[in-house]
Amino acid sequence: MSKFGKGLTYCLGLFLAHAEREWSIKDSYQWEMWFNAAADHLYELQTPTELPKNIRLRLKKLQDKSLHWRLAMGKDVATEKDKLWAIEEAKNILFAIDKFYKISVEKADWN
Repeated sequence: MSKFGKGLTYCLGLFLAHAEREWSIKDSYQWEMWFNAAADHLYELQTPTELPKNIRLRLKKLQDKSLHWRLAMGKDVATEKDKLWAIEEAKNILFAIDKFYKISVEKADWN
């Protein structure tokens, strides 16, 4: 059994589930703790080889950057801009995966 989940869309979903908390967090320490907890779900992110290379590279970049910031321990920590990038990139990757599998997908007006 995995402590933080294992998979692709499942792990991205768990990562994004933490994003809902972000909007109400004003304290920078809480904001950092939120991101660290979210990034935990990317440890066992699985990337199928059938996905196009550009999606696989984006997944790897999201995973590497998020885990780097997660483990920064006060050095080179993620900025608010970095964290917002990670949230949007996770959403955009899920969108790209749907498009790859020819699932009808549209961006939401309210994100």
